[in-house]
Amino acid sequence: MELELELAPDDAARLPRLALLAPMKSGRARTRPVRIVWHDSPDHALAADGLALAEQRPFWRLERLGMEPLGAPAEILATDRTTAALVQALPDPRVPLVAFEGRAQTLTLAGEQGAIVLTLLNGVVRTLATEHRISRVRLEGAATAVQALATAITGELRLTVACTSLAAEALAVVTGLPPPQATGPAELPTGLGTAAAFAHAAGHLGGVILHFAPAAALGQDGPEPVHQMRVAVRRLRSAIKVFGRALSCPTVDAADAGLKALAARLAPTRDWDVFVTETVVAVTDAFPDEKRLQRLMAAAERRRRAYHEALRTYLGGSEFRGLGIALACLAASQDWHAELDEAQQGELAVPLDDFAARELNRRLKRLVQVDGHLAGLEPPALHAIRLRAKRLRYAAEIFSLLYPAKAASRYLRRLSKLQDRLGTLNDGAVAASLLGELGENGGGHAFAIGLVLGFLGANSVRVRARIEQSWDRFSRSAAFWE
Repeated sequence: MELELELAPDDAARLPRLALLAPMKSGRARTRPVRIVWHDSPDHALAADGLALAEQRPFWRLERLGMEPLGAPAEILATDRTTAALVQALPDPRVPLVAFEGRAQTLTLAGEQGAIVLTLLNGVVRTLATEHRISRVRLEGAATAVQALATAITGELRLTVACTSLAAEALAVVTGLPPPQATGPAELPTGLGTAAAFAHAAGHLGGVILHFAPAAALGQDGPEPVHQMRVAVRRLRSAIKVFGRALSCPTVDAADAGLKALAARLAPTRDWDVFVTETVVAVTDAFPDEKRLQRLMAAAERRRRAYHEALRTYLGGSEFRGLGIALACLAASQDWHAELDEAQQGELAVPLDDFAARELNRRLKRLVQVDGHLAGLEPPALHAIRLRAKRLRYAAEIFSLLYPAKAASRYLRRLSKLQDRLGTLNDGAVAASLLGELGENGGGHAFAIGLVLGFLGANSVRVRARIEQSWDRFSRSAAFWE
């Protein structure tokens, strides 16, 4: 497999001298100059279509801006000595927009798990107005060898899976716009088999996690990056369970363990975000002059900052970088399929729509096993229903494109509304738990805590009625996969 990674430019000089590479080197390193110029129309028509036209003499190449799967080199659609010979019509006129100038150093390595070719690309993207340093590392070899080496290097250097192609990163310097990134749920294109469907979901959702990680670590854009990371982790862990009957094995289990460790850090950070930015704000709006409530909010903000700092430390460490590498290898390689037994191989042979219908029916059956009305259930029972609704929703999102769009969209909309309203009620239970943490430390917050709990209790009565309405509407919805 080929794995493309981003390296912090300040670490580039250290990479060839790493002690762990010394016993693996086979022959001398080869170094060559590299100059790439990207061309497009003045209105960036190619970029708008997700394409890049690169001139790297003596050849031109047309390539995709996006990276599919996660960590894979950008797909080259055509290459030739002249633009006229490329297979796709190009916009006219075209102008050079941005250039990369640097050097590529190639090392041939002999590891315990096979030979690996390591290429370090280090240089500068230049425009008329600015410069931007870039360092990329490409590893080529057997998947197990590539993953082992990448994981070892990331323990010493700031090496992460590339979520954007070199062309996309370079063009972003010109346009000022962020490179295209994976967001939202993993919707499967048609025509995939079961194994390819899982790989697509793993690559897409892994890309979402890695995309939002820098902003989450820096505390940029408010609570949203942490929220998006947490949702993507939940979706990916749900996908692992959806496909678990066919693909459960040590490699997948190891990736899931890494996701679980990440989730354990995201969950309390997100809970405190919701409490500080939504729950307490709603209460203080109702009691704007209550000083004791303001002191409680200040204490909550300090606790929230502490969790954000712990998350920042984790996201900047080698454990998280290693998780990104594991997810990329899971999506891009099939070598780990050798770990699957005969029964699992049989599951992989099941047509994807049959596999999807079976898994969705299983989740739906668990969800609808409810006695009586939801409004009368205790919070733990409602929480269990919320979890079942969430698991069904995440699975339905994955498979939705396999079925008629209108029916799938209506079903998901009603299921999402049910989950959201159950989630609102659960936010109150989470808030009560967080208030318990603040109350343990004293500080004279008893009155303010009582005020918040009373506000949440009154709100839960209104929410329960809406939950019943959402449940009735969802219960009447026909399953779009039948």
